[in-house]
Amino acid sequence: MTKNEEIKDVAVQGEHGVAVVGADLFNMGDNMEGVEAVLPQVKIIHQGQMFVMPDGNKVQAFSGTVIDMNRTNAYWEVSFDESGGGDPPTCSSLNGITPDMSSAEIQSENGGCPGCPKNVFGSDGKRGKLCKNMKRMHVLMNGSMIPYRLTVPPSNLKAVDLYVSLLTAQGIPYQLIETEFGLRSVKNKDGIEYSELILRNVGPSKMIHSREDAMKMKALIAQWKHVMRGGQVLADEI
Repeated sequence: MTKNEEIKDVAVQGEHGVAVVGADLFNMGDNMEGVEAVLPQVKIIHQGQMFVMPDGNKVQAFSGTVIDMNRTNAYWEVSFDESGGGDPPTCSSLNGITPDMSSAEIQSENGGCPGCPKNVFGSDGKRGKLCKNMKRMHVLMNGSMIPYRLTVPPSNLKAVDLYVSLLTAQGIPYQLIETEFGLRSVKNKDGIEYSELILRNVGPSKMIHSREDAMKMKALIAQWKHVMRGGQVLADEI
């Protein structure tokens, strides 16, 4: 019997896969004492319409509760092909409006992202922008106490905006429903193939069954807000 199996042998699994016997004797906040929180990443493989989960498994779809999302911008003076993708951005923003003052070289002449010469269509010499406009979506998976992060690339921002707009029109907070994430192959105007994000409301969140559960979810979102909205934009997110 492995160590993990021994732990499972003495811990009864709760409704959402969380060990409830024994776990209640420990403060999970102590787990993070002296630890800088790192959110597990979900990535998109555009060539195969697949998601890579934090454990390395590749799946065609997954579902979870979206608990927060925010826009981010990032500009790299040296291209990914030249740098290998490991360099931090030359200039970035964690809200899509104001550049991060710790950026190596802020590109905006007026101090803001709107109107920045790197943040206008056509600045890449084609139809796109030199500055990558992205959106971080934070998803709480069934059985996880830490949100996963999916960074949506510029090509998929409209899909997210349309999905959230339709939910809002129906008076549905995205934090209270289960969202299914899928991908399909499409081509842009230049004939380049990429994976388009498909978002679908598949019903109430599996983690919320009462008003008390909703209040707990709200508290969890507040607890992780500074982590979800913080942290430098990194090339390995996209």
